[in-house]
Amino acid sequence: MVKILDRYIFREMLTAFSLGVVTFTFVLLLNKILRLVELIVNKGVPVSVLLQLFLYLLPYSLVVTIPMATLLACLASYGRMAADNEITVLKVTGLSLYRLIVPALVFGMAAYAVTTYLTVSLLPFSNRALKGLVYQITRLQATVGIQEGVFNSDFPGLTIYVHKLDDGNGILQGVFIVDRRDAHDQRVVVAREGRLFSDPERYRILLRLQDGSTHSAPGDSPGRYRVLRFVNYDLALDMNLALVDPADRHLGEQELTIGELRERSARLLAEGKNFRPPLVEIHKKIAIPVACLLFGLVGPVLGIRVRRGGRAASLVISIAFALGYYVLIVAGEGLGTRGRLPPAWAMWLPNLILALLGGYLLLSGAREGLWNGRRRFPWRAGPLPTAT
Repeated sequence: MVKILDRYIFREMLTAFSLGVVTFTFVLLLNKILRLVELIVNKGVPVSVLLQLFLYLLPYSLVVTIPMATLLACLASYGRMAADNEITVLKVTGLSLYRLIVPALVFGMAAYAVTTYLTVSLLPFSNRALKGLVYQITRLQATVGIQEGVFNSDFPGLTIYVHKLDDGNGILQGVFIVDRRDAHDQRVVVAREGRLFSDPERYRILLRLQDGSTHSAPGDSPGRYRVLRFVNYDLALDMNLALVDPADRHLGEQELTIGELRERSARLLAEGKNFRPPLVEIHKKIAIPVACLLFGLVGPVLGIRVRRGGRAASLVISIAFALGYYVLIVAGEGLGTRGRLPPAWAMWLPNLILALLGGYLLLSGAREGLWNGRRRFPWRAGPLPTAT
């Protein structure tokens, strides 16, 4: 009977979990999905390339949505069973409700294993591959996007005009650029010639201009006009794909493995720089998956308590709990990076709070008679009633 009951709860949780992962992932990636569609329509990026981009985006979102979906699965499954009086029937049969939460804990362990693999192994690879693919798209668009005799505005904040383009050697002659990226320092750049260069280390495309001048009217000095002449001038081009952080041109902490993070932290410490961000990321990679286990403990207790609300209440509560947890994670990350808290405390404090909350709900439920079963052996089911 117990094995049948475990399978029954697993099926119930798996349905809610799948629905939660799909829903939460779609909401989290909605902005980027719309951006991918825009790349198809406006930039002519092949669909196959966009599918690659989407696959590289998935691990980052799943790290967030799997713990949320685990909590939703526990809340919805146990809440539905309590609302349909199945929990009451199980009490009558003598089955300990301490034993009843074992499927939720096992489900949480499975979610923990998957999330750990994502954060430790797959996420660094996918983030690095995403940046590399976006860079390749940007380089391709920059190469084919500049045409001679046309005012090109494909680059955000820039309008580029080229008098003549030599396709053989890629030299741009008679370059005129209006740079509006800085609202306080808009400028016009004129150059005799230019050439496109790749910067793979920082994922940038550079337009190197030669023998020209910049013309600007500083916003803080009305009525003044400034002209600067140059021999070489590098202008960074950005296609604004909005799939990676434009400010993060080097390998960030999320793109490094745990071993690489340790090496970076040791190097920064030896250089006298802030060595805490890599350590915070290490603890973050390990601490977030543990939330799946803790949600597997908290979820059944809350689900039984809010049984009257149905799936809508389960969804609201799971979102509220997950948001509160991730707010603490973000706050701890900031405090740990600035040295206000040790990196370990900064990342593990939210889990400690969640564990204390789960223990409190469990013990208070026992005092209120929410749990039924043998006190001496709470993990063992009581005897089943025999027919008379």
